[in-house]
Amino acid sequence: MKTRRLGIDARRAAERDAMSTTTTRGALRAAPTRRDARAARGRARAATTRARAVTNDGDDDETRTTRAPRVNAVGSSARLKSVEKTRCFRLGVFADAQYGDKVDETREDDATRTKRFRASERRLRECIRAFEEQAATLSGIVNLGDLFDGYNEDDKTTKPVLRTPMRAQTMARNRDDLAVVADLVNASKVRMFHCVGNHDCNVGKEVFLSAVNAEAAYYSASMPRGWRLIVLDTTDLNPRYVSRDAPEFDAAMRFAQDAVAEGREDVVPWGGGIGPVQFDWLRDELNDAAKKRERVIVASHNALHRDAARYQMSAWNSDEVSDLIESSGCVKICLAGHDHPGMYHFRNSVHYVTLEAMLEATEGETSYAFLDVYEHDAVLTGIGVASSRRMRVSPPGVFTGIATFGAAEIGAIAGSGSDARVETSSMGLVDWINAYGRD
Repeated sequence: MKTRRLGIDARRAAERDAMSTTTTRGALRAAPTRRDARAARGRARAATTRARAVTNDGDDDETRTTRAPRVNAVGSSARLKSVEKTRCFRLGVFADAQYGDKVDETREDDATRTKRFRASERRLRECIRAFEEQAATLSGIVNLGDLFDGYNEDDKTTKPVLRTPMRAQTMARNRDDLAVVADLVNASKVRMFHCVGNHDCNVGKEVFLSAVNAEAAYYSASMPRGWRLIVLDTTDLNPRYVSRDAPEFDAAMRFAQDAVAEGREDVVPWGGGIGPVQFDWLRDELNDAAKKRERVIVASHNALHRDAARYQMSAWNSDEVSDLIESSGCVKICLAGHDHPGMYHFRNSVHYVTLEAMLEATEGETSYAFLDVYEHDAVLTGIGVASSRRMRVSPPGVFTGIATFGAAEIGAIAGSGSDARVETSSMGLVDWINAYGRD
């Protein structure tokens, strides 16, 4: 290199000058002493420094070289790039399409919310198309339940409410509406994971599962890079949605009758929960995942924590289920639908996300999301009215490159029952502190 060459030449010239035993007139000089040698080396170093300074002050950039720090070097920004680029897998997610061949319906208790039943066909079609365009990156599509709306003829004055046999005409309308959206999801080349919703049971749970080519109402599936997806059935605890000849019916009936006797107002006809057989299965799944050091995403129709949805919208036994989930140590994210406005809650390192309903998206909008799971965090990118969130999935004390603004967990910013916020935009740290620092 030119810089090194100049330094060597300058040092040698200085040494020759200092060590020479002959004067310019040819007279002999005394042999150099150790002091002379040290002085010569000092002059050589000074000459080298001057030569480098001259080179660096020049305009020839080719003489300069810079070496980027290694990925594992302290302070290396390359560590952050490495974290960001390592995606474990990706899922498409949507909730409550709730298609129906019926007129729009504005809620009497909230004029800002309208159910756009017919629009859901177009919205779901566009959603599936968007997922198909990213098929090469997706490990699956998660339907969080209520694919269609449907009709029923149940007597809602009874407690608990049970399924009343439908007239053939009503059942035919249900099957026709389901067929419209079932054809859309079945045509997808991407693997589908279906949660059973309460409206899906308007054709009967078994009929619905068959229509969307689902083998079971609850199950688990392996995901890349040591992750597991668990799909639960929250209609399992409501006798209204369980066939009377099914083994789960007796336990569901006892739960509902006890709730009526106790005067529980949160146990409503459109709700449900996790039955005892499924609960034991879930415990075994989580124990197995923890033993194998896998991390878990749980998907269900009803939210599995009481604060992850509005009152009467979470699973009936959400306290027991969330305790099991949080004590397992392996569940990182719980996805749900059912509560159309959507919600978020964080507790004990678990992110509970309730996705906004496709059905109630504003005119001209939609609602679905992409979930990108990385080694240390998961990014939910909402499309349309769906919220976007960034959620930490690695334990505290592990370097992640994720700024949490002093919080031990990024989810802790949302608080537990507080009004604190999770920052999901591109807002900078200083702007964030100025905006929310006093909350």
